[in-house]
Amino acid sequence: MRGIRGTKVEKIYTHTFSGNIWSTGYFGDTKQPKCWIETREGDGCQWHQLDLSTLSSQEIPFPKEANKPKSWLIGIQNIAVFLCLHTGKNPGIEAIEGYDLDKGQRVYRTELTNWISLEGTYLRTSKGDINLETGVYEPFQPGDWQGVTFESPQHFEESQPGLEAFQTLFKQKFGETIAKGLDYWEGADKLIFSYYLYDNGWKNRLRICSFDFQTMHEETLTEGEKIGFQTFQIVHRHLVYIRDKHELVIYAHI
Repeated sequence: MRGIRGTKVEKIYTHTFSGNIWSTGYFGDTKQPKCWIETREGDGCQWHQLDLSTLSSQEIPFPKEANKPKSWLIGIQNIAVFLCLHTGKNPGIEAIEGYDLDKGQRVYRTELTNWISLEGTYLRTSKGDINLETGVYEPFQPGDWQGVTFESPQHFEESQPGLEAFQTLFKQKFGETIAKGLDYWEGADKLIFSYYLYDNGWKNRLRICSFDFQTMHEETLTEGEKIGFQTFQIVHRHLVYIRDKHELVIYAHI
């Protein structure tokens, strides 16, 4: 068993939005990574951006064309690319759309029903390669662009055999009974877990610990009806997560 190398974690940012945090994504580049946040309150939507190097934030004008079912695909400099989805009983991809996040404007829409792979700033499809900066079909050209890198944890559901080992571990080490599922990430000197347990109601817990399971930080992220579907992510050695659907929290030196 490896011993402790990380001894603490440092919270560097927290902000509570008036609306629910609905979705997040990352854009910019390795020198100036940024986080895109979509919040919803009633029937209204709002976009925000957070510069992860300066921790300064601002609202992005919300483009009316974006008020539709969509899924974040990639951020390339200031361009956010979304997969637009059909509504109804048979959801699927109908197009990709690019938005200028500096201006809050849609810059292209390209019809699309399926794709093969994402390579750099291109989306490879059966019909050809799409330059995601322009939305135009053109021959693939390798480039040296380096986008914002982030890691998502491994996910284990109750039906998967891998969860049972974590359930045993948490019962022995922390006296907690995990149910439903768990997200797990292993870094250079820290382990991060997000998991569910029942304690007078369902709770989503976060725990950061060393390799010998000494807890550095723990907290309840959400309870009851506030439990959402988003988990934590690691962005340039920063831990980014959402608490109570309204609060964005960032820890450094992960």
